[in-house]
Amino acid sequence: MKEETATYEELCSIENLELAFNKARKGKTLKPYVIKFEENLNENLNQLRFELLTQAYKPKPLETFILRDPKTRKISKSDFRDRVIHHAICNIIEPIFEKTFISDSYANRMGKGGLNAIKKFDAFKRKVSKNNTIKCYVLKADIKHYFENVNHKILLSLLKKKIKDKQIINLIKIILENHNSKKEGQGMPLGNLTSQFFANIYLNELDQFIKHVLRVKYYVRYVDDFVILNNSKPTLEKQRKEINSFLKQNLELELHPEKTKIITLKQGVNFLGFRIFYHHKLLYQRKIKKFKHKLQRLKKEDEKGTIDREKIIESFEGHLAYSNHANTYKYRKKITKEFNKEFPVKKEPTITSVKKHENLNQKIENSKFEFSTQKTKQLLKKGLTIEQVVTQRNLKLGTVWQHICTLVEHHQIKLKEILPNNKIKIILRNIKSPNDKLKDIKERIKNENISYDEMACVLANQKGKQKKKSITYYSQWYQKTNCHRKCYHNKEQRAKCRNKLQIQTTLNPYLEFTKKEFLTFICEYKNICKLSKQEKNRFVTWYEFNQKKKINVIQTKIIF
Repeated sequence: MKEETATYEELCSIENLELAFNKARKGKTLKPYVIKFEENLNENLNQLRFELLTQAYKPKPLETFILRDPKTRKISKSDFRDRVIHHAICNIIEPIFEKTFISDSYANRMGKGGLNAIKKFDAFKRKVSKNNTIKCYVLKADIKHYFENVNHKILLSLLKKKIKDKQIINLIKIILENHNSKKEGQGMPLGNLTSQFFANIYLNELDQFIKHVLRVKYYVRYVDDFVILNNSKPTLEKQRKEINSFLKQNLELELHPEKTKIITLKQGVNFLGFRIFYHHKLLYQRKIKKFKHKLQRLKKEDEKGTIDREKIIESFEGHLAYSNHANTYKYRKKITKEFNKEFPVKKEPTITSVKKHENLNQKIENSKFEFSTQKTKQLLKKGLTIEQVVTQRNLKLGTVWQHICTLVEHHQIKLKEILPNNKIKIILRNIKSPNDKLKDIKERIKNENISYDEMACVLANQKGKQKKKSITYYSQWYQKTNCHRKCYHNKEQRAKCRNKLQIQTTLNPYLEFTKKEFLTFICEYKNICKLSKQEKNRFVTWYEFNQKKKINVIQTKIIF
């Protein structure tokens, strides 16, 4: 099979430069420097191409700033036109080197990333500890001042193994030298795309040594942080010395003496923003503080009106999704509950993604319930019986029934999922009022097979029907029982109504209604539904809706 090669002509092609521009502008389309570059796009790309072909290209000086996150880092930012060149280089050489990388290298690679590295760590820890039954040791290693100490000669020699075109090598050399490092011929700037990619090429030598020479099975690396799992501490001590020796002799690097440790999972391993134990994970406190500062910044922008609400929701949902990988239920519940207080809606929002708003409102609704109640709900939804939930959660039977009554009352689970129909009918016939006492209902039933807990469950359902519910609950109910059944064949109208309902939910997140009050609010005051008044008030049963669907299917088949 012919080996894939990279050519300078391919790198300089206008197609490659256009692709590089599109990648460089991703997520930055509103930045002034991107807008300015795009105004004369063809001219700018042709100018870059001319400079590359004539070998007159010189990168502009890097813009350097300090980032405290909370670790102090020196970040170097390239000019936008130089970033286009960085993407152009990576477009050509990345596919060639990607084939040589090991599977357990997770930084700056398509389909990898930090969260996938954490998942792999979890898989490895279960294997090494035999499903958390034996002691597991972890070599948690960090390379000392990695980006500052990368040797240019060694990096270029590694690149030359796969890239035979001297002009590409010379261009890479120019980019590497455009950095004020402490030692000449060393260091790469943090922040450049090329630095991230070259970091993988440089440390691929370490990956190959660990996997093929040391024969290490359970190894995960993310940039200069890596872990090795084993149930033998002496083995890890030996591997630590061999790795350090290899780094010094072959890559002119060394392990950080303070940050490189051998610890047990019982102590907790700090890796990529999480503290990982045998049975659970915790989120770094600095990650929580960082997000708190971000929320404060978003709040100021929201008060000034310089940010769209959907951008705030997107950022908030991203953090929730990230923190969901750790045991952070109470933390997520707390910040979700406070979202509408922190970001009150002052004007009618513009909704482009209804799903984002619906998901957030549902999370705010769920945050009203205690963790224990939600856990019972999850197990019941998985198909476990009440007795199995009691055994698995090690709770009293009465406590689980209390959770069920709360869930039924707030329509989080259906009554028929808990009790058989015949029991529900018997209990309902003997309930005269939602305020009835269980003792009185029991006397009317006179059936020893029906328990007080079952009666309490049905009574909770009746109380729930009388109780006022949130606008989030009724918006979902209205879409299922009205929009879906009455406008099933009019998707465009359903989408419009869905958008309008979500605007009202976002504007009035704390409103509560009875069913009658909600229908009056939606149909008369807000006039969301476009159907006639008679059609609005008519209730369509599930049976009637299904019959109409069947008739329409038959008619469609006859036509075709």
